[in-house]
Order: sequence, then C-alpha cells, then structure tokens
Amino acid sequence: MVGRSIRSFPIPLTPMRLATIDIGTNTAQLLVAERDGTELRRLHTAERFVRLGEGVDARGRIGREAQGRLLDALRDHLQEARTYDVDRVSAAGTSALRDAANRDAVLASVRDALGLSVDLLSGTEEATWSFAAARAAFDDRSGACLVVDVGGGSTELIAGAAPGQTRSSPAEAIRDHASLDVGCVRLTERCFASQPPSPGAVTTAAQVVDEALAARAPAVGDAPVLIGTAGTAAALALVHAGPASTWDALHDNGLVLSRKDVRDWRERLLGRSVDGILELHPEAMAGRADVFPMGVILLDRTLAHYDLDDLRVSPYELRHGLALRLLASAPASPS
Repeated sequence: MVGRSIRSFPIPLTPMRLATIDIGTNTAQLLVAERDGTELRRLHTAERFVRLGEGVDARGRIGREAQGRLLDALRDHLQEARTYDVDRVSAAGTSALRDAANRDAVLASVRDALGLSVDLLSGTEEATWSFAAARAAFDDRSGACLVVDVGGGSTELIAGAAPGQTRSSPAEAIRDHASLDVGCVRLTERCFASQPPSPGAVTTAAQVVDEALAARAPAVGDAPVLIGTAGTAAALALVHAGPASTWDALHDNGLVLSRKDVRDWRERLLGRSVDGILELHPEAMAGRADVFPMGVILLDRTLAHYDLDDLRVSPYELRHGLALRLLASAPASPS
C-alpha cells in the first residue's frame, strides 16, 4: 500500500523518511512514510499479530511466548524499514505494556536484542496521537467529533473538535478522553469460553462494556461525528464491503457504517465459528477472527451509548499519529 498522502503542513519542510511501529495488545504495526514538501506520503505498511496481551488480564505479565513473537515481529519490521533507507525509527507501546508488571524487562529485552528503544505511551499520549491521525482523514468536517479506537487491551474514546473547526494542535483540540479497560482481547479472554459464545456470555460482555461507558465515557458536544480508527473499525468496514475489498478502499473518501450495519454484523458474527468469521474476509480477519466479535460489540455499544446513527471509518491510526508526532518535533527547512 503506497502513495497516499495523510497530512499536510503549513510551511515547506525538508524531505525526510521515517518509520513508526505501534506495539499494541494484539498487533505490532509498521508505517514507512516520507515527508515530501507539505505532505506526509505513506510508502509502506505492515502488520504482525503478536497477541502481546495474551494472559495479561489474568496474570498481569507478558508471557515468554508473547515476548518471542514480539521480538520476531520487530526484527522483521526493522528489516523492512531499512530497505527504505529511513532517517528515523520510532516505536511505542500501549495498553499491554502499560499494564504488565514485567514491562521493564520486556522493553530491556527489545533494546538488548534489537537496539530499539520503545516509548511507553501514557493514556493521554496515546489518545492525542490516535485523535490526530483519525481526524486527519476528514479535514472537511467541522463541529464536535468523537474518535473510538478499539484495541486489544483497552478502548480509547477521545472527544474534541473536528479539523475543519480548529487549526490548533491535537492536544489542544481534545476536550476529553478516556481509556477504558475493555479491549477485544481482554474481554474475549474474560467472557467468551467458545466461539460462537453462549447467549449468557454475550449478555455479560455487553453489560461489562455498558458499565465501563457509563462510568467514564467522555462528554461530547451535540451531534458529534463518530470516527472509528484502528483494526476493528477498519476490518469491519472491509467485511461489510465484501471479501474482494482491499485496505486501500478505505482511502477513497473512507467508508461509513450505519448503526444498523454494525448491529447486524454483531449478530451475524456472534453466530459464527472462528473459521466462519475468517471466511468472511480472509485478509482482514487474519489474526483477529477470534476476538473480532467482541470488537464489534464494543463499537455497537459505543453507538448505542451516544445514540449516534453512523460510524465513519478513518484509514489512519496510531502508527500514523506517531509519524505526526515525529514530524512535530523535527526541524523545518531553513528560510
């Protein structure tokens, strides 16, 4: 996937190639991009399913097998990034690393084995750069917006101003945010003993999500635009578009899912086996078919909580936000 511009900047900037790696609870995602004039152009993306958060909810630690998967994925990502002759590499970890008691040892093993330092993002930092990336796809929108990022260990909800309303920094545009400890991996492990799950398990999962939203969902203005970012929202858009759809389809003005679309897919997914879910869209479901129904429950309950009619799916996610963070700290070309 190449050649897409993901952000413009107000002043001329020197050319620069960079790579970012988002280490999440379920995946490790790579972006290679180039700053070209006033645009950030995507050159390459890759995704590896490491399931870093496997067992973290129950044991509080990242297991040895998960650490091995992470090292393998990061080694591959670094090799790919080097083929593009990047100027800078930035890697950041989120929920699973934040929550793990042995996170320092895991980060040290990555540094020792690969020479790669991984930033541990706070909830606020993760929200800021997820928000910056998600709303970059909709520069024509104004008014209130709410970004939802369903991760493996947590769900991020960020309320703020759409880009058409303000030219302030991402942090200044955010009005409120919450990091809810209800991600698709965490809740699948906690609530679903099988797939399809029992009706009682589905009811329990929905109640857990509703309680988390009731306790901490951020306030947002009237009639907000709901923007879904990251794997669950993007994968659902592709499943909805059909098995022949590709990730690049998300860049053609994005995709919109109605509340009914999300609810209908929730019911269909909850009635299928993992293999049946994988058959819906083998590319989009690879590595996430077993936790995907829970992710769609999280989207469905978010729409219901805010009583919104549709979900706009952004093609940009935290790895793109990390690129924006790098560029925000990079020097401009001399005048």
